[in-house]
Amino acid sequence: MENFKELSNRIKQRREQLNYTQKDLAELTNISERTIRAIENGEGSTSILSWFKILETLGLEMKFTFKVLNDEARNSLL
Repeated sequence: MENFKELSNRIKQRREQLNYTQKDLAELTNISERTIRAIENGEGSTSILSWFKILETLGLEMKFTFKVLNDEARNSLL
């Protein structure tokens, strides 16, 4: 799976491609500019809802896939 920095770079590239400033994106999503900056800097501490709101506004989507769990990981779920 891509790390937060790679996802952040894609978000920033798309924002710039659409000629949005961070302020524009903040206004469109009702998310603070500070949070937009944090996401674009790869800080993963912001809520997943903020990430999805930004992705939706920029016309992007994130897909999740299941990976095979090893025995240790599987047992930790029990």
